[in-house]
Amino acid sequence: MKKVPVQICIFLILMLALASCGQVQTAPEQEGTAPVETPEPTPAPPRTQEELRQAIAQAGDGEEALEAKREYYEQLLAMDAFQEADYTALAQVYADMGEAALQREALSRALRLYPSREYARQVSAIVVQASGEDEETAALARQIMDALDGRDAAALRELTAREEWQRILQGGMLGIETRTRYCQGEDVLQIGADGSYAEITWLGADGRFRFYQGDENGAVLGEAVLKEDGYSGAVTVAYSDGEGNPVRAYNGTLQGGVCVDQIGIEYQGAAYTGKLNEDGTTAEEQYQKVTEAGGVVYAYTGDGKSYLYQEDAAQETFRLDAAWLGLPEYTEWR
Repeated sequence: MKKVPVQICIFLILMLALASCGQVQTAPEQEGTAPVETPEPTPAPPRTQEELRQAIAQAGDGEEALEAKREYYEQLLAMDAFQEADYTALAQVYADMGEAALQREALSRALRLYPSREYARQVSAIVVQASGEDEETAALARQIMDALDGRDAAALRELTAREEWQRILQGGMLGIETRTRYCQGEDVLQIGADGSYAEITWLGADGRFRFYQGDENGAVLGEAVLKEDGYSGAVTVAYSDGEGNPVRAYNGTLQGGVCVDQIGIEYQGAAYTGKLNEDGTTAEEQYQKVTEAGGVVYAYTGDGKSYLYQEDAAQETFRLDAAWLGLPEYTEWR
């Protein structure tokens, strides 16, 4: 075997070394880093009267702005720094937020401090919506409906004199009408309270309608059926004096708001019956003396010896209808 010359071996070793040196590894590029943003400092919440009023003035629109205004006004109120305009402004904030009870409370405070007919009108115009979620209101509503079901005017008169009636339904205000609409299932109870006077309507399932109006001088309590064309079906209405003694009572049938067929009347211990046409006019025989005096006879006792009549009326136009019986014109509050 031939030996490779030493010079050639050295040359090959040098060539291999040079080749390996040519494979230069490039260092990975460093990723660029974004500059760090410094968060803006959160402004301190308003604390003084001036700061609170400035914050209210700068608040915009929308739900968050309303929440902020409410918070700032309530802080001013807690600081005893309210002015007259603040009460009405806070009441408007509550109204925009759908808080009718708080709206009425704010206006009631304004009315106490700055009595005016306008504030009284605004308080009376507010309808506070309530439901079974409010336990106190629900308990009072149940008592009202039980008394209406039992046709118990004395119980209703007693309810209107209680402390919880004035506190829950009137917010402690006397002499100012307040309105509350209570809904539970199919029952809609509307309560107008004004000191000792109360006007209550209860519209239930299938149009069953009950109502009460009363104060210390007397009361009227009734039941009918309310349909799209007005009151229709069986109707009863009873009047009592301030002592709870019966004064007069009616029972009959309504059709489209007028009495038809016949009507039964109890008056001063006697029972009367009146025959009626389909348009609500009387079908009773007229007594000449009454007719000549400008009146209309509409009911007689069973023996025909006593009668009831309406003064200053004509037989062709006088109608026995829901209003004549004393039923209220029903309007659903919103």
